[in-house]
Amino acid sequence: MNRSGIIQNLKPLLNLVQSQKESITTPILNDLAGLLTGTSNADNTGFLRRRIDRIYSRLCRISGELDRLDFKNAPSGISPEDYVFSRIDFSRYRQINAQYFDRLFPEGLSDFSEDFFKKNFGYGRRIIKLIIEKGYVKKEGIYQILKENPLILSIMRTLEISLDSSPLFTIEEIEKELNSLGTNAGIPSPENVFPLLVLCLDNVLISHADGMKTKLFFTQGKGLEGTFHPGNKAWTRVLIPLNHNLPENSTGPTGC
Repeated sequence: MNRSGIIQNLKPLLNLVQSQKESITTPILNDLAGLLTGTSNADNTGFLRRRIDRIYSRLCRISGELDRLDFKNAPSGISPEDYVFSRIDFSRYRQINAQYFDRLFPEGLSDFSEDFFKKNFGYGRRIIKLIIEKGYVKKEGIYQILKENPLILSIMRTLEISLDSSPLFTIEEIEKELNSLGTNAGIPSPENVFPLLVLCLDNVLISHADGMKTKLFFTQGKGLEGTFHPGNKAWTRVLIPLNHNLPENSTGPTGC
């Protein structure tokens, strides 16, 4: 079955999702419905598109920092790791543009697993969220840090550059959203619908505010990937691993 055939099979579900007056309980399905039916706006307002945009922002930040590194100027005897650390500009977290802050940090906490926060900071997501909220005050379009300390600087730094994010969406998230639609007999099981939703994202383009586009594609042996272009350089990331409830023998939409 080709991609258009898969979308046609999903049409009843997509129509049901888009007919809901409140999309707050189905943000992922609502965004997928818009992307797969061509009815979404291209302004990255959708839940998934914002997740992809945050990955792009992190890659842009990493790319920019790498471009500024010159190991030829590193002091003699210093390790590459220590040199990289010495070049980090932690002062950038004293004042952060409100639009950038709101886009990347509060909602961006959902991009990472609970284990990620406990492993890196020793606290869960809820506590990290409180630390950020209590650590900054908003004044005239700027978030101003109230008191610098190693923990909050580490949190902001990690959230801004870490690529250790969760899959773009998971079968558990899809199951939760399907359940919120009610007990309609026509609603497919998450096990059946999840692979189709992933496969249908093959060759989807996501536009970013700077004009760059990210291409999503399905690769046998890897899963759903995305090629980003921070600084006009291609970076390819696996967004949903093949082992994440995806059929291993799938060749993508054209071979389903």
